[in-house]
Order: sequence, then C-alpha cells, then structure tokens
Amino acid sequence: MLPGKKKTGRPRVIGPAQLATLRRLVDDGVSVTEAARTLEIGRSTAYSALTQR
Repeated sequence: MLPGKKKTGRPRVIGPAQLATLRRLVDDGVSVTEAARTLEIGRSTAYSALTQR
C-alpha cells in the first residue's frame, strides 16, 4: 500500500494467526468444517482463506 493512503473496503475476517491455526488444524486431519467452528469463522471463509494463500 502506498504511504499516506488509507485502506478502504471491508476488513478481513481472518488474520494471519488464525490462518496459521486453520492450516495446522486441517493438516492434522480435522475437517474444514470443524476447524471453522473452532475458530468461530464461516466455512466458506475458511475454504477461501485456504485457497487464497
């Protein structure tokens, strides 16, 4: 982002720490649905976060 510019748009629901936790849970064999419930985020948010990065 350019200096002096404000971020516009909707804030992210899942941060870097939650993303790392989500990846760890899924890698350990927990379903995406259960991992999303644990982190209290939506299932579609979890799937999109896993595919984006």
